[in-house]
Amino acid sequence: GKRKKPSAAIEPVLILPYNGGDFKPEGSDDRTKIDGALALCKLSSPIEPQGSPNYRDIFAINELKRQESESLQAFTQLVEYTRNIYANQDHRRFAWGLTMCGTKVRGCLFHHDGVRATSTMDIASSGGRERLVTLLVHWSFCSSTRLGYDTNMTRLKEENAWEIRCPDHDDDSKRNSFTSYITTRTILNASSLFGRHTRCYIARRKDDTSGTEVVLKDSWSLPRDLKKQSAISTVPDEARNLQLIKEKFAGENLNFSYPQVVTSSRAKLSVGGKYIIDDTLAIYEYDDGDEEQMYRVHSLIVTTPVGGFIKRVEHQGELVLVLSDAMECHNAILEKCGLLHRDISVNNILVITNDGDDSLRRPVKGLLIDYDHAISVDQDSTGNGTRSGTLPYMSIHNLEGAPGKRSALDDWESLLYLICWLGTFGINSKDRDNINKKKTAEIEKWRHGTMQDIAECKRRQMNSMDTFSVSILAGFQEEYFVLKLLATKIYMALFQHDGCKGAYLDTDDIVATDSFALAIAAVLNNPQGGQPSSKQPKPDPLVVRKEYEKEIVDDLLKAIRAAAAASEDLCMRQATAQGSGTAPNQ
Repeated sequence: GKRKKPSAAIEPVLILPYNGGDFKPEGSDDRTKIDGALALCKLSSPIEPQGSPNYRDIFAINELKRQESESLQAFTQLVEYTRNIYANQDHRRFAWGLTMCGTKVRGCLFHHDGVRATSTMDIASSGGRERLVTLLVHWSFCSSTRLGYDTNMTRLKEENAWEIRCPDHDDDSKRNSFTSYITTRTILNASSLFGRHTRCYIARRKDDTSGTEVVLKDSWSLPRDLKKQSAISTVPDEARNLQLIKEKFAGENLNFSYPQVVTSSRAKLSVGGKYIIDDTLAIYEYDDGDEEQMYRVHSLIVTTPVGGFIKRVEHQGELVLVLSDAMECHNAILEKCGLLHRDISVNNILVITNDGDDSLRRPVKGLLIDYDHAISVDQDSTGNGTRSGTLPYMSIHNLEGAPGKRSALDDWESLLYLICWLGTFGINSKDRDNINKKKTAEIEKWRHGTMQDIAECKRRQMNSMDTFSVSILAGFQEEYFVLKLLATKIYMALFQHDGCKGAYLDTDDIVATDSFALAIAAVLNNPQGGQPSSKQPKPDPLVVRKEYEKEIVDDLLKAIRAAAAASEDLCMRQATAQGSGTAPNQ
């Protein structure tokens, strides 16, 4: 319904342009130049163009074209460049922009799922000039929240950090109960224009002198209790998921780490002496009845323990231990909480240093994070083919958007692709120079083309042990023998289980376009030698294998536990060799 803005005293600001045009602001991750930009300045500032622009300070980008016919190009460039504002301004909730083509000006508001633009303001007419001036004046008298800034975040310039106020309770009645956290480093910036705008920090409580670190995640999520979607029960909600995990694992003596929620709540804005939930309605301040508008909530989640990126591992033995812990956690959360993770990827598995008594055999632990896509297996029965995950690691059925429930096998399939990716391109920065670029052509296809193209490619590659070896295993770095063996065992469990072997639907329909694909097609179409077999359609083996899910998962757990045991021995030899100054015998 309607949300009326409370009146409040607002300190006006000046809206001033930057000097010149066609410049590349600091903070950009590319070489593109913008035509102009606006800055917010104190009312006491001299009324003159500002100096060198920095994306950290820009209020709105301006794209200018000589002709009205170039309006699409101007808008496209504005969309492309505005993402740099989110990447450089951690406290930015939404952004503004302007296009001017000839004498026609349009204002744009960038929210998390799209762009809204004003009607054309023709500055060749008095009415158009009046509307543009009115827009600028309104900006000048807007509160910081209406300009798109998060007033719960304060920049600490001397410390090069942020102070972030998190509500202690997800309850409007406790409006003054906040805890302040000081960021010590940034893990993830919001580098995309649309979506959750997830930002992650390592932080400490402002009033905690011990310096204990936590992870603070700031994102705009799609909550389970959507007001404008009918499939309410199937929408994931990370805060609820983490709370459920905390309750189910309370008092358990576990041999793996998992994210333990310290606090989780919706962000709250102070507007005119009142606190309101920061959500889509807070951006627009009204419900315009647009049923297509996605409804998002600004959420803050604080968890422990703190981990590092997976590419911090020193060698393949450590990587296997990390992956083993992550999948043990995955399996326990599925069994105890009924939650399926649905986004196994490089960024969602972290490394924790092990300081325990067994640190020589297990120097690191793994931590499976990001439960934003996790969903109850009982709820995931809509059959709507919803996709989730990170492109190179998505399972075949996930890529295809196939109807029916996702299962644990989809997540294990993602793990297989993750192992293959790291086995080919290197598990850390030290090993990137060892990439055999002649043998990466097939796996490179996992990040190019449409989702259907990638799914078709993976079906060919995974159809038999021969095709998997030729197209994927052949590209592994030579020293990764443990990873290669683990990948083989996981592949065999997923794609060669009795009763559901293979991944391809109809082998006679394969079209080969390069040397690798020709070799694959030769094996698929003529597996036993001699004359090619006649066309024999068969049911999708990836559908059939769901009937064997429990057996396959048991085989997968046995495989990764055996690899972890072997990796413990490898880590012990590494530690012994480092202590004696000799090279380990792998």
